[in-house]
Amino acid sequence: MAPYELLELLLCQAIPRGDVKPLARRLLQGSSLGGVLSRPPSQLVLEPGIGPHAACLLALCARVHRELVSERESQWEVCRDPELLVPWFRANIGLSEQERFAAVFLDQQGRILGRKVFDTGSRTRTVLYARELFDAALRAKATGVVLAHNHPGGALVPSLQDRELTKRVRLLGESLEVTLVDHLIVTRTGHVSFCQSGWM
Repeated sequence: MAPYELLELLLCQAIPRGDVKPLARRLLQGSSLGGVLSRPPSQLVLEPGIGPHAACLLALCARVHRELVSERESQWEVCRDPELLVPWFRANIGLSEQERFAAVFLDQQGRILGRKVFDTGSRTRTVLYARELFDAALRAKATGVVLAHNHPGGALVPSLQDRELTKRVRLLGESLEVTLVDHLIVTRTGHVSFCQSGWM
């Protein structure tokens, strides 16, 4: 089924009386199904034709997807490869239409101690405050961090700012005995590792 058909089926559950095909097509203009579903309900409800019930249903679908990914990953005893975390990062930030940062906190054995998604940015940039990142890491008693951010435009090449931020985070982490294990860029369809690409 095409993405607009899937969205149409969802909208039919919330708007049972009426033709929702035009609404589904309009919502997907300049976006993706994941991009629409990852919008907060407070933003979705501003769309003409989307009421509170439909907005909550769409957001619920994205939440269920994130929970399924987390449930699958919770069965791991140890995360031996940071790139195995890509499904969780994609589910939580990779589908967003705005740039966002997220982190997974690890202990010395690679066990996952916690996860955090940081504040939303804009379509072209986001800001990560190192103090917030390491405050969360230290609260989790982590010795390692896997950092990720998304590129809504789909590019898998880091900007100069991405590289500078990675360097700052790595150096600050060393002083706090919290290792930056990797920094990932995730998009709706791909990802790239700073570590594997030699950018760290």
